[in-house]
Amino acid sequence: MRCDTVLHYFQKHADRCPNREAVNDSSTHLTYGELDRRSNDVAAFLREQGIGKGDLVPLLCDRTHRYVVAILGVMKSGAAYIPVDIRYPLQRQQRILTQSGASFALAACSELPADTPFLVHSIDSMPSSDVRPPTLPSSQDLAYVIFTSGTTGNPKGVMVEHHAFERVVAWHNNNLGVTEDSRSTLMAGTGFDVAQLEIASMLMSGGTLILPDEETRLDPERLLAFFARQRLSHAFVPTALISAVTTQPQPSALALTYLFTAGEKLTPPATAHLPYQLVDYYGPAEATIFATCHHVPGAETDSRPAIGYPMAGSDIVLLDEQLAPVPDGEAGEIFIGGDNLARGYLHNEPLTREKFIIHPQWRRRLYRTGDLARRLPDGRLQFLGRLDDQVKIRGNRVELAEVEEALHAQAGVSEAVVLASDAKADGERHLLAFIVPDRQQAPMETELRRGVLETLPDYMAPSAIYRLESLPLNANGKTDKQALLKMSQRLEGSADNDIPGSAPEVAYINQMERDIADAWASVLGHRRFGRTDRFFDVGGHSLLAARLMLAVRERLSVQAWIRDLFEYDTVESLAAVLEERRSDDRPQSLLDRERIHPLREDASLPDDLVFSPWQMKDSLVRPRHILLTGVTGFVGAHLLTDLLSTTDARLHCPVRARSGVDPWRRLEDTLTRYGITLSEVERERVEVYRADLSEPRLGLTGMHYDELVEMVDVIYHSASAVNFIQPYSYMKRDNVQGLLELLRFAADTRTKPLMLLSTISVYSWGHLHTRKRVMCEDDDIDQNLDAVITDIGYVRSKWVMEKIADQAAQRGLPLMTFRLGYATYHSTRGVCADYQWWGRLVQTCVTHQSIPDLEALREGLTSVDYMTAAIAHISRNPEGLGRKFNLTHEGDNNLTFKEFFGRLEDLFGYRFQVLPYAQWKAQWEHDANAPLYPLLSLFNDTMYDGQSTVELYQNTYLWDCRNTRHFLRGSGIEKPVFSRQELANYLAYLDVLETP
Repeated sequence: MRCDTVLHYFQKHADRCPNREAVNDSSTHLTYGELDRRSNDVAAFLREQGIGKGDLVPLLCDRTHRYVVAILGVMKSGAAYIPVDIRYPLQRQQRILTQSGASFALAACSELPADTPFLVHSIDSMPSSDVRPPTLPSSQDLAYVIFTSGTTGNPKGVMVEHHAFERVVAWHNNNLGVTEDSRSTLMAGTGFDVAQLEIASMLMSGGTLILPDEETRLDPERLLAFFARQRLSHAFVPTALISAVTTQPQPSALALTYLFTAGEKLTPPATAHLPYQLVDYYGPAEATIFATCHHVPGAETDSRPAIGYPMAGSDIVLLDEQLAPVPDGEAGEIFIGGDNLARGYLHNEPLTREKFIIHPQWRRRLYRTGDLARRLPDGRLQFLGRLDDQVKIRGNRVELAEVEEALHAQAGVSEAVVLASDAKADGERHLLAFIVPDRQQAPMETELRRGVLETLPDYMAPSAIYRLESLPLNANGKTDKQALLKMSQRLEGSADNDIPGSAPEVAYINQMERDIADAWASVLGHRRFGRTDRFFDVGGHSLLAARLMLAVRERLSVQAWIRDLFEYDTVESLAAVLEERRSDDRPQSLLDRERIHPLREDASLPDDLVFSPWQMKDSLVRPRHILLTGVTGFVGAHLLTDLLSTTDARLHCPVRARSGVDPWRRLEDTLTRYGITLSEVERERVEVYRADLSEPRLGLTGMHYDELVEMVDVIYHSASAVNFIQPYSYMKRDNVQGLLELLRFAADTRTKPLMLLSTISVYSWGHLHTRKRVMCEDDDIDQNLDAVITDIGYVRSKWVMEKIADQAAQRGLPLMTFRLGYATYHSTRGVCADYQWWGRLVQTCVTHQSIPDLEALREGLTSVDYMTAAIAHISRNPEGLGRKFNLTHEGDNNLTFKEFFGRLEDLFGYRFQVLPYAQWKAQWEHDANAPLYPLLSLFNDTMYDGQSTVELYQNTYLWDCRNTRHFLRGSGIEKPVFSRQELANYLAYLDVLETP
């Protein structure tokens, strides 16, 4: 038998040694003979469906023996398989299925996926067949299509042929000593191309494939014990776990000879103590899994992050922008050639031509990786990083095309290019935008930046926006990006097209203004501002705000807080308040805290707001039209899905969006960000309106307002400006005024019930004043006012909102108030809101392997899906009107700060050193790249009694939830328990526990 594909090798072993163990996934053991027969069943089923050579079969799969069965069955049918990990968000699954063009998918997983919007056949239900495949695929046929992330947000399918697959696996087996006696892992996720190699390595050699369970797979200590117990000779571990695995005590019974890794840049660990060889592979899917191999010498001898030498017949060349070889030792882009290159991208010939080029001189087919490397004197390749448009800005990965798209959406913009600057002296890169206006007058830079910030987080807003008559082109007819960067360097210190240049120094009226202007220029990197320009309109953002106020404090020797910049955001106003503060002889403790606003005066309902009697209880139980605000927020987006699934109502969603920006696009971007997919039927039930809740009549058009005020049955108010550093004066318009306008809507024409989403934080650090331990749902929140008036602006605004809503209820408004706990993550997808401070805290603590010594700090941690499910259920019960509901945890499930991190230690092997608060903070408070740096004021600014916000929440209340318990009884809605899987998904989303 000629063995020219992985399948041929497998068939040979199945025929010769049918009783040899092939796969072991703890629940099921399959011999080669059993694997052969079960895959024959799959192949026969596929042939009955008309599937054969040239077809594609998607596999909804997880890491079980079923996936191996399915792979072989598809290959035997002559088709190629597409792995679709069932852990993928449903939207990503749908996109892959759509791109595949397949009419159905096979379920090769332990649990059938629910509610899939496409036809699925389970391999467990395949009828038995004694018929062997009449023919096996040839080496030139397609073996599989692996989908990787695309720059447009759509996954791209890489088509790999049998001969390339076989060649790479054979090289791996030969060079790592894999034989029929070998036992190796299936560690990688099924949608990761390394998983294909792990499986094929054993099937080609006649060895045994061993699958660790999920808990073992993520725990280095348990993983090593598993390797020893299973007598593994070979194993794969993702790069993110290598350090933890190699620094663990190595079991004496370990039989491992090779441990290989791939996926990210590897910082070489110490290896002299290891009883096995560590191997690091590099390669994109387009080069069939791996293109280079490096036997890691260890940090003891060479700490450079090398990726080794070309392997399996791959050719590696380093070229410059003109496709000429770079001299040895200089950086160049990695181009890969040889017979292992993929066929191209599925149904995407333009992208295939762009990435798989024919070199103009050599006439060789090469794949351009977008990776940078240089050749070391010994011939090894040293990986240097990425060349493409995925850049890190303030620690966040940014897709430049997404920023360009946001600029394109602004009125008056014809063309837009966004580039990342070279690193400044502070090590930071900045986004630079170049626009060409259309025939109309392009908006000013300040207007463009505000428009972009309505759809993107602030770290994605360009630091500078340059207006050009046209974009420069290179000889190939493409935008000359180098010319643009040089242009920006020339323009950096000059006046902006829209903002007048910095006035002569004499325009500043005193030395304080001149000093502050100098500080602005030092952090902004330009002087394109005057004394009355707003900091956040000339390129400032939250990270620069922290850096600026630190510089001001040191430069002027006057106390200055980050929050000052939000209230006094011009050179003129900031100078005035700091001059006044410097001459104030009051005690420093009084000067430290934010100005106390008269919250009781703000918490007043206008006299003309009255509500007609409401007795339409059926409209609450079975609403036909719901107004849902805040749908582009983390909670609001998930509440949308729960209301769609639990009611038949049409959902009317006001969304803030500037003229020229499609509000539907804002919603879609939010849903995509959080992995939420709406079916076509659900989309038809959602109406989106351009609006601004703080404006009269909600900022709606007259026609839309008149229609909604007549038809809406119930209002869910989830919209809220959430910011942990802005003062109350900044939050008041969106939160307080927004609610007042919504109450006018609720009272107009006919009364509409209001479901108000508040926060558990309205209790603030009231325990310091009330001396109580428990706060009940129906307790008057007035007793916490002494704490609220010294808390952050967000908490103050939410307290005022609750008080106003309560007054409306006294006048006849049907009201339920839901006090949200902390929406830590989604319990199954692990997603969280990027702006939240807890996720940044976790990233910081994991990075430094330490936590602050904070006693009984409770944040009300829970999951977003628990809270939105509870709201959707309780709000339909008219008996809940007039009640408050605390949506947080009780008892042992109400984790304190230390208990949360203790759970991470218990479940994932972390070891956090408990440090005094000031010592822990000192590790990162001067690091502008630290995740928590933009929120430094939460940890640094004195709020009350000499303590910061975070310190004041120690020993806080326990929250009674009896109303919530009562109204959820029998619903089946359960609070999350912070299980290992939930937390693993969360940590992976935060990129501190990456699982391929």
